[in-house]
Amino acid sequence: AEADPTFDVGGFDAAHKLLILGSIAYGIDAKPEDILIEGIENINPADIDFAKEFDYAIKLLAIAKKVGTEIELRVHPVLIPNKYMISKVDGVMNGVSVIGDKVGETMYYGAGAGGDATASAVVANIIDIARKGKGSPMLGFESSHGEDLTLMKKEDIRTKYYLRLEVEDQAGVLAKISSLLEEHGISIERMIQKPLDNSNSNILLATHECSEKDIKKALDALNSKEEVKTTPAMIRIED
Repeated sequence: AEADPTFDVGGFDAAHKLLILGSIAYGIDAKPEDILIEGIENINPADIDFAKEFDYAIKLLAIAKKVGTEIELRVHPVLIPNKYMISKVDGVMNGVSVIGDKVGETMYYGAGAGGDATASAVVANIIDIARKGKGSPMLGFESSHGEDLTLMKKEDIRTKYYLRLEVEDQAGVLAKISSLLEEHGISIERMIQKPLDNSNSNILLATHECSEKDIKKALDALNSKEEVKTTPAMIRIED
């Protein structure tokens, strides 16, 4: 992270890079306020324990995904299975994972911080632009998507979700939570419950795929319940 880590921890640095890549790959002209951006400030040791138990890694990812004629652009912490190469990227290293219809996952991996790495990237961009001349497109790259693509609305994004709920350690609480999620069209894929020292419990659960709109409504409803003692935490799952 930089000396002032706000942009790194909050996901804004990754979001700026994602917007550049989205422009290059898909011709999408978007601003930071147009896309979903969340940082890692609210990650809890219980979240890390859940990840380890189910063979996930927690990574702050910038994701670009083509769904029909719409493009998802989002930055947030992700629970990602350890079998994927991107889950192994640590320290000052950067990884760009590309998923192809036929080739599967390929990844470009290298140093992403420090004077030498930054200087190399800047010089490479200048060379690309210079070779194209005055009529060069953004960053020297030409869009080749060949389609009229639009940015997907944040609320329409669909994925799986991990939820952490601190609740009263009493009979019937889990049933109430399951019923509330079902009312919002959300089903539970896996769940564990861990007692806390304050007579409450952490309920850690993963959902099946649902929409961002539905999970946000469910979280608001959960937060209003007397049995839920702290604001529910959520991490998206990509598997």
